[in-house]
Amino acid sequence: MVKNFKKTGLLMLVIILTTSLFFGCGSKKKSKDNVTWKLGYIRPEGTRTDTSAKNFAADVEKQTEGRVKIELYPNSELGDYSLVQERVGMGDVQMQLASVGQTVDKTLGIQTAPYIVSNWKEARKLYNSKTGVIANYVAERLDKQNIKLLAVYPQYFGSVALSKEPKNPKDPSSSKNLKIRVPSTKAWEELGKGLGFMTTPLPASEIFTSLQTGIVDGAIGAGSESYYTQYKELVKYVMPIKYHFECHWLYINKDTWNELSEDDQKSIQAIAEKIEKDAFDQAEKEEKKYDDLFKKEGTTVYDFTDDEIKAYADKIRKDVWPKLESEYGKDIFDKVKKEVGSN
Repeated sequence: MVKNFKKTGLLMLVIILTTSLFFGCGSKKKSKDNVTWKLGYIRPEGTRTDTSAKNFAADVEKQTEGRVKIELYPNSELGDYSLVQERVGMGDVQMQLASVGQTVDKTLGIQTAPYIVSNWKEARKLYNSKTGVIANYVAERLDKQNIKLLAVYPQYFGSVALSKEPKNPKDPSSSKNLKIRVPSTKAWEELGKGLGFMTTPLPASEIFTSLQTGIVDGAIGAGSESYYTQYKELVKYVMPIKYHFECHWLYINKDTWNELSEDDQKSIQAIAEKIEKDAFDQAEKEEKKYDDLFKKEGTTVYDFTDDEIKAYADKIRKDVWPKLESEYGKDIFDKVKKEVGSN
């Protein structure tokens, strides 16, 4: 009788432990609770970024069987992207798709350093989130801010927008005899001078008035898309010389990410990787879209060959890069030089 009781008790214990193990393992396949995240981005509704964000949110909800819902906040509704980046680090906002702010870490400026890349082949090599030296560096630095990078979202190559005709636009060594607005950092100021312009550091909010009143004759810091949508009536000449590569970055609060099950993490990461691939394809396809729209407005858009752009890149790498090493750090700059064969 006692033996039978012991056998029965042992059998029950085995059943309980097996059941617990089974359901315990099963629970790892699903996130603990249903959650709703905020995803902020700086582009307005109707843009390519907006479409990508909507697709991302829909796919995440579907793949997680409704365990993760995402509320979208376009057009910087949650605030300036640098501020939102800090909020993501704290977990107040869960996600953002935007430029990477440099308030906390100025070395993140490396992502827009001049002429790191000047064509799409180079861009895909250095900026892809799996093996790209720039993307990996951004991921590493964001990790220190309690942020996990999910994907890179390419936007455009930089152009020069001008209200007056430049002198010798095809000659990298020529003085263009014009004053342009540059963002208020040493790197941008040195780039502007290296391109042959006089420079005036100004915030983006002052570009329109400064062009309108003649305080400056042009601007750098953005691409033809931005110039067309914001200043097309003031821009008369465009130099699409690809002096920097502009990406947005899709990232998430690390604590939020770690609360997900492994299965949900894999699903969301796969969706993010598809967003990145599609964005590279779309951005490359749309590269000349706004230059063509400018031409339809009667604006002079200079056509540069690959060799002419390379001549600008070679000059900036030779004359400007040595002045910027301290801005970003020698280690990452050395890695970039090695990748582009400019040691």
